[in-house]
Amino acid sequence: MQPILYLIQKEFRQIFRDKPMLFIIFFAPLVQMTILGFAITIDITNVSTVIVDHDKSPISREIARAFEHNSYFVVKGYVDGESEIRKRIDAWEAQIAIVIPNDFARDLNLGLRPEIQVILDAVDGNTAGIAFGYVRGVLANFTVDIIQSNPHLAAQMREASVTDPQTRMWYNLDLESKNYMVPGLIAVLLTLVSMFLSSMGLVREKEIGTLEQLMVTPIKTWQLILGKVLPFLILGFVALAIMLVVAFVVFQLSLAGSIVLLFALSTLYLLSTLGLGIFISTLAQTQQQAMFISWFFMIFLIFMSGFLFPIENMPAVVQKITYADPMRYFVIILREIFLKGSSAKFLVNEILSLTGMGLIILGLSTLKFQKRVS
Repeated sequence: MQPILYLIQKEFRQIFRDKPMLFIIFFAPLVQMTILGFAITIDITNVSTVIVDHDKSPISREIARAFEHNSYFVVKGYVDGESEIRKRIDAWEAQIAIVIPNDFARDLNLGLRPEIQVILDAVDGNTAGIAFGYVRGVLANFTVDIIQSNPHLAAQMREASVTDPQTRMWYNLDLESKNYMVPGLIAVLLTLVSMFLSSMGLVREKEIGTLEQLMVTPIKTWQLILGKVLPFLILGFVALAIMLVVAFVVFQLSLAGSIVLLFALSTLYLLSTLGLGIFISTLAQTQQQAMFISWFFMIFLIFMSGFLFPIENMPAVVQKITYADPMRYFVIILREIFLKGSSAKFLVNEILSLTGMGLIILGLSTLKFQKRVS
């Protein structure tokens, strides 16, 4: 045990002498969480909108005002027809056009259910889909107001619609994307810090020649690895604590579940990331190579974790590959604990998967490291 403690002390002294390393550990997570937490969002606001009002009735003008007074839309003006809509969209001056047809008010009063045309710039399909949902919400609210002010229309609408759905949002009442994205961002940044630090720390030993010196001492290989990994495990907890403070203070997030459980399951995840760091150190000869190889792994870990894109939307073959991504399970754990307050019994599959993957990755990486230095 004493050799391991000496190695831990040595590693901490070396880390605190390295100013760039201190920046990565303490300052980088703070800046990245603050900036990326605001930048990575699926909320759509200030959608540029133009309106084509062929009806020019009091009701059609009410519809236009409903969009003008909605925070999700910015009405850029009124246009005359489809050719003008195309010009506005092609010039990036509008993302949505609302076309109110002739005789809209007359048909509405007759109970004929007139249709309003919505034209969207769907180059970004995700944004277009979300914006269209906002349009439907505005029109649905407008329809309710019309029905309430016209009793004869209410009877006709009840005949056409048997059910009256009531929507209730659980866990994320305000539908704010930060509540969903920030916990996932914690997983990404924790991976970045722990994997980069462990890989570059071991490679640095190679570059300065101290790794060979350590290998000729009576220290065993497993003691060397443990003495190297434990400091980065502790620093991973420090980085996680910093990111949690940012989530609570800057983004006003609340933790519905247990913070003890969160740190305990983070330990399981760090087994995988630190194991990957050891594996990368056996491939790289310089810190620059370690950085590039780490980024290679990071791309796959992020894009296949479900952090940015739902796994259910991926092809079936790719979905199966995501089961080999430890970040997938950790992102689920963070979101479940943050938003739902899930306990360990609801996270059994993720816990077992992380434990198994962590032990396998760390074990195989250790074996490769032993062969590399022997």
